[in-house]
Amino acid sequence: MIKADRISGSFWLIFALIVIIESYRLGLGTLHRPGPGFVFFWAGIFLGILSLVTVFRAWGSRKVEEPEMLALGKQNTMKIVLVLISVFLYAIFMEKLGFILVTLLLLIFLLLFIEKKSWLYSTLVSIAMTASAYLIFEVWLKSQLPKGFLGFLRF
Repeated sequence: MIKADRISGSFWLIFALIVIIESYRLGLGTLHRPGPGFVFFWAGIFLGILSLVTVFRAWGSRKVEEPEMLALGKQNTMKIVLVLISVFLYAIFMEKLGFILVTLLLLIFLLLFIEKKSWLYSTLVSIAMTASAYLIFEVWLKSQLPKGFLGFLRF
């Protein structure tokens, strides 16, 4: 994985530099009146720092490279297909069933069948993540999430 870390770290470092340069051209503004490139500039800085850490750790490591595992093995290919289908169905049923129900079902499916976690763990984590997403997007950011046929359950 050392070679992969060097390559990916270098790629993200170059990408971060491009983001920093282009966002600077957009204009940074000030802290109290941010310009259009302000957030992208700082995101590029953060990405650049993380990619530098990855590159330095890869160059500083003296480990012997491990044999690479096949990313597209039979089991992994099936997982990829199932995740793609579930996300596609998530998008299709979002309006009809609503954000809360569809997100809860998607997360339970991903944790239970893709990650092979227990029923209890999958259910509890899915409820916590769905509630967190609802609170962030609907309550805090005041965005309008699809209600679906369970619209009467809104808080």
